[in-house]
Amino acid sequence: MSLEALPNEVLFDVFKLLLTPDFLQSFSQLNSRFDRLICSHLQNHKWIDLRATTKYHFDLFWTQLLPPLVTQITSLTLSNDFNTPDQVQQFYSHGFTLGQFTSLQSLSLSHIQSNEIMNQVLRDLPQLLTLTHLTFDKCKIDHYLWANIVWGLPKLVYFNFKPYSSSYRTFHTPKVTSSTIKSVHDFSYAYATRMIDLAQRTPQLRHLSIRIDAFLSVNDVSKSLHSITQLNLLFMTYSFNLLLNILRRIPNLTHLKLDMGSHFIDAQIWQGLIQKHMMKLKYLQFRMIFTVLANNTIVRQEVEKVVASFQNSFWLAEHRWFVQCDWNPQNRKCYIYTLPYAFDSFYADFQIYSKSTCTSDNAECRFERVRRLMLNTTSYQLYECLTLSHIHFPSIEHISIELAAKNRFLYMNEQDDASIHEYELKCVNKLQHLIEQYQRLTSLHFINWPLAILKLSQCNIKNVSIFDLNSWCNTDHKCYYTIQQCDQLSRSTLGMQCRILAVYVEDWTCVHDLIMKMSNLQRLNVHYRYNRPNSSETSIDQDLVEWLKKNTQHLLTDITNITGGTDAHRGYLSIERP
Repeated sequence: MSLEALPNEVLFDVFKLLLTPDFLQSFSQLNSRFDRLICSHLQNHKWIDLRATTKYHFDLFWTQLLPPLVTQITSLTLSNDFNTPDQVQQFYSHGFTLGQFTSLQSLSLSHIQSNEIMNQVLRDLPQLLTLTHLTFDKCKIDHYLWANIVWGLPKLVYFNFKPYSSSYRTFHTPKVTSSTIKSVHDFSYAYATRMIDLAQRTPQLRHLSIRIDAFLSVNDVSKSLHSITQLNLLFMTYSFNLLLNILRRIPNLTHLKLDMGSHFIDAQIWQGLIQKHMMKLKYLQFRMIFTVLANNTIVRQEVEKVVASFQNSFWLAEHRWFVQCDWNPQNRKCYIYTLPYAFDSFYADFQIYSKSTCTSDNAECRFERVRRLMLNTTSYQLYECLTLSHIHFPSIEHISIELAAKNRFLYMNEQDDASIHEYELKCVNKLQHLIEQYQRLTSLHFINWPLAILKLSQCNIKNVSIFDLNSWCNTDHKCYYTIQQCDQLSRSTLGMQCRILAVYVEDWTCVHDLIMKMSNLQRLNVHYRYNRPNSSETSIDQDLVEWLKKNTQHLLTDITNITGGTDAHRGYLSIERP
């Protein structure tokens, strides 16, 4: 059965499963029927997420699809990250303002580094009288009164602020009181306001997410915060007494999620703290780290002792709170966390040994929330680190592998060491097996493993679509792909799937070949040796972008735009295909 033979109801169900960029790229301009279905879908669902949308479809959306719907859209997400540079500027260049979205309830903006654009956003915000959810993710804000604008929104309930660098210091205590804001996320003590002052200006505050870094001093927890019932705390300092003081000052907590980068609270202290100061607590989620300075036998015994302390009636019968402890027999580092695992990223720097208070057949022993698997190890331990057979991550979308700077995979292209290649191939085969377990995987990033993508491209990876490939080196011993290696990558299954690619290449000719041969490539970020093509038509002063436009766009009609720039040693490119 062809796609066009499917009834409209089935196609609408398909649209619901896709993000805006995906169904635009897959179905727009196929024929008049699909164009009408897209308009109808947008009109009924009224949410627009344009992250990862190509400029071609972005322009198509704003010029043809959106104008009739602008007063009906309830949710809008725009991003200026690498995949969609200058998207917010393009939004304004089409003649739109946020004030035109009179039904907007949710607005999410990310990676805005332009003061001019951010100030325009702040000027538009007071017109959004129906807005209930607002997110600024990695946005640069230099306007010292912006918090007054946000706290003055009449229906705002949820605010998430992940600032860009120096914008921390522009978050001053609002001079206006919001009677509607109930959730504030990613509050930091680096802000130019105190938690107690923010709470006073937000009397309906129920859910607070805080980050406390190691270098910050906190001295405003002398008063209790009775309104807060849910607390997410990223605690990166060694001040154990500070943590206890904060938890004591929030007596009405029902939900606590705690991510501790450098501390450990044992079961008895947890139990005493909860029974005395957090008697209303129903949901406890944490991950913590501790180190045992002893041999492997003692480490195992200590882990078993720690896990056993979480097995009394308070933990298992009264609250049904389960924990698992993973440990590394080599560096004696131990990670302990509650189950089900509550965080979207899982870090491993060793072959995992585990001990849990949860039986293996218990439905609560799950890792369904994990989207990002982060492996940080050395090449010598990589194979063991990839052995995760006893932990299943059904929702993994991204795998990142970072090898320590000094490791035996960082050889130059011309080096030929049989033992290195044999072990590396063994790791690649193990990685292939891991990848094929995760049907939702779309992104692979490698740091200091320069030939990983190249070697993985030789594998027959089935039923997994890897759209984002990234290979960077943080060392002086970089590995640049040759023309032959780029050709190999471009002809592989990985290369044919890839939409976003980041690599080191030998020269401009490699860049040209990747663009010409990887038909699905939409974004290319390259570091390259500063070698210009040996061509009489190319002057020494001609930059990469102009050269590529001249040598590709007359051959590839589907490339609508090439933008980018260069410096003395590297270049970046954005390639647009409809």
